[in-house]
Amino acid sequence: MARTVSSTRTGAVLALVLALALALALASTGACTPKEPAGETPAEQPGDAPAEGAGEPEAPAGDGATEPDDTDGSTTPPSGETPETVAVRLYWVSAGENALGVERTVPYTAAVATAAMRELLAGPTAAEKATWPAIATAIPAGTRLLGLSVADGVARVDLSGEYASGGGTFGMTARLAQVVYTLTQFPTVDAVEFYLDGERVRTFSGEGIILDGPQRPADYYDLLPVDA
Repeated sequence: MARTVSSTRTGAVLALVLALALALALASTGACTPKEPAGETPAEQPGDAPAEGAGEPEAPAGDGATEPDDTDGSTTPPSGETPETVAVRLYWVSAGENALGVERTVPYTAAVATAAMRELLAGPTAAEKATWPAIATAIPAGTRLLGLSVADGVARVDLSGEYASGGGTFGMTARLAQVVYTLTQFPTVDAVEFYLDGERVRTFSGEGIILDGPQRPADYYDLLPVDA
C-alpha cells in the first residue's frame, strides 16, 4: 500500500514539472516576437497615396492666340484638298456713281473676308484703274483693318480712324457701301457692323450719317453695283 501512494505522488510531481516546463517554453517564445516600435507610422493602405501630381501647380494653358488669317467666321475649311487660291469681289466706285465689283484672286485662306478687306483697303491696281468704266475708291489711303469677325450673319469690322477722314456725303456713303458690298458677298454675312478704333460707330463722320444698326446692301440701294 505504501508503494502505491509513493508511486502516485511521484507521478503527480512529474506532471507538475512538465506543466511548468511547458509554461516557461511558451513564455520564452512570446518574448522573442518583435514588437512595432512606438510612434512608427502604420503602413499605408491601398488608396491612401495622393493622386499623381496632387499639390503641384498646373501647367499654364496656351493663350489661345491664333494668326489673323486662321479664321474669321466667313467661311469653313474645305472638306477635300485645300485650294491654292480663292476668288473674291472687291467693290469700287465706278464713274463716280455706282459701285462696281471686280474679281481678284488671292492666296487661299479660311479668313476670306479678312483677305478681301485687306485687298479693298489697298485700293485698285493700276490695271484696274485703267479699265472702262473707270473705277476708284472712296476709302482714304492709310485706313487699316484692326479686326474682323463674323457671327450670326453679322460681320463686325473694326477700321482705323482714317476711314472717317475727309468730307462729302457721297464719298462717305460710297466708302460704307464699298465695305458692305464686299463683305456681304460671302454666304455667312448678311449685314455689317462698323467700328472705328474699337468703338462702335452710330454716327459716321462729320456728315452725321446715322448707322442705327448693322448695315445691309439695301441701305445703299442708290449705289447698287452695276454688276448686281
